[in-house]
Amino acid sequence: MSSAAENNKRIAKNTLFLYFRQILTIVISLYTVRVVLEVLGAEDYGIYNVVGGVVTLFSFISNTMSSSTQRFLSYEMGKNNNGNLQKIFSISLYSYFWIIVLFLCFAETIGLWIINTKLIIPETRLFAANLVYQCSIFSFCVVLFCIPYNAAIIAMEQMNVYAYVSIIDSIIKLVIVLILPYIAVDSLKLYAILMLVAVSFVQFYYIWYCQRYFNFCKYQYCKDRKTLRDMLSFAGWNMIGALANILRGSGLNILINLFFTPTINAAYAISSQVNSAIVSFSNNFYTAVRPQIAKLYASHDIDGMLSLGYASSRYAYYLMMLMIVPLFCELETILAIWLVDIPIYTFVFVKIALLITLVEVFSVPLVNMLQASGKIKYYQMVVSVIYLMNFPISYVLLSRGFVAETVLFVSLFLVFFSMCPRLLICKYVIGLSISDYLKNVLMKIAFPTLFTSVWILLHNKILSDITFLVRIVVHIFVVLINILILGLSNEEKHVIRQISKRLCS
Repeated sequence: MSSAAENNKRIAKNTLFLYFRQILTIVISLYTVRVVLEVLGAEDYGIYNVVGGVVTLFSFISNTMSSSTQRFLSYEMGKNNNGNLQKIFSISLYSYFWIIVLFLCFAETIGLWIINTKLIIPETRLFAANLVYQCSIFSFCVVLFCIPYNAAIIAMEQMNVYAYVSIIDSIIKLVIVLILPYIAVDSLKLYAILMLVAVSFVQFYYIWYCQRYFNFCKYQYCKDRKTLRDMLSFAGWNMIGALANILRGSGLNILINLFFTPTINAAYAISSQVNSAIVSFSNNFYTAVRPQIAKLYASHDIDGMLSLGYASSRYAYYLMMLMIVPLFCELETILAIWLVDIPIYTFVFVKIALLITLVEVFSVPLVNMLQASGKIKYYQMVVSVIYLMNFPISYVLLSRGFVAETVLFVSLFLVFFSMCPRLLICKYVIGLSISDYLKNVLMKIAFPTLFTSVWILLHNKILSDITFLVRIVVHIFVVLINILILGLSNEEKHVIRQISKRLCS
């Protein structure tokens, strides 16, 4: 079997592991949100998410170092230079120790000031909000310390570990919310404490697994300042992009709280939960693809890397269409089944968030290829600055009396606007051909997108007398046929026919 075929087989296997895990965890997590919202109430649920969002604001630190660790580990594996793996891991672990110290300094000063003086929290719930904040801080520190271990699992492409552990994690969190009504304690405080315990259990398991099965996951003091400098430089430029994404997520949640009420935060949190569930499917696919992109670049197979990047862009987009179209068309019914009380603004928040996700799915392979090259300076200087404008533009508009969903409309506009500089930067940094990208990605998804848009506009008239479950099946079937006929090349159709014959034989 060729090397490319082996890589594709590994990607497919890892993707299946991640999807199996995701389907189960999404079902559990969405039900968990329903129960939590019912037990805590819209106000406490909004408080939990906005307070946790203050901690999440600092997560740009962890996101940058995580991608840095994973990239350097995968790069060394692609060069077949396994001797450097322990050095990379040890330097990462050493860096994270000091990042945790830095984070605690900011979180216990600036963060506390924001919680107690800037957020709109009822006086009677201020103590509970502070307890939630402290639990969120320590949960984040545990996750932060364990990121080098998680990066090692991804670099080693052991996705089955994530599948099993994530399922157990989701079950634990479900058990937590189910027992909340039966314990005579403030539900918000108890929920925060038990979530801290659940997060710690899962993360410490990752440490145990890596130390047992990966020889390089053992700390060893290292004085290689050049490698440390290279990793910090890579992480430093990534930090701009991570900060932009955090401000678009938790930052906008805090911004909404400054102008509206915790109930609107609950609606925003629900839209984020739905969006995260959808995004996780494409992230699972890209998690399986990302190590291969880094290894192809390290082995100087640029054409192979670009080909994988183009294909993964289209496949991830089609995957998003299969999930977003039924959800978009049947959102009111789905939310009514899922939630007992639906906070105001939930419908519009969810729909705009889904559109943002569908557009943004194209950017991930471009970022992955740039990260594989290590040349991310110009990308972060341009694209991330565009994303950072989301927060100040939204603040100005809200201060002038615009409605709450304005923050998401601004985000959608900036995602569209950033595509041109993304492609230009990839052209000059990694040699991406814009004409090839248009031909292999955008042109191939154009007709499926147009046909699907027409279906969204007309589906109510066509399916008016059909039951909900049948409507969902019809939506999926229409989009799938649309993709198979209009969105795949003849070679890809041939591969699907071959696979179908094997399954039927």
